Amino acid sequence: MTNTTVPTLNDLVQLIATRAAKECAWQAKCALTRLLADVLGDYDAAYQLIEETGSKLLAAEYGEDNPQ
Repeated sequence: MTNTTVPTLNDLVQLIATRAAKECAWQAKCALTRLLADVLGDYDAAYQLIEETGSKLLAAEYGEDNPQ
């Protein structure tokens, strides 16, 4: 059975931000940041979202409640 649920724009933005935040390879992270910037229309907003997502992922991994 195939999944017929269509992801929302917000779902796609979060997916890209999460993949970029988890990426260790500099070139891949830059490419994902540029892709997200194209989607959002703002490079600074894309970079900030990736940084925030990375902080949340680290906080979840280490059990912290309030990431900086």
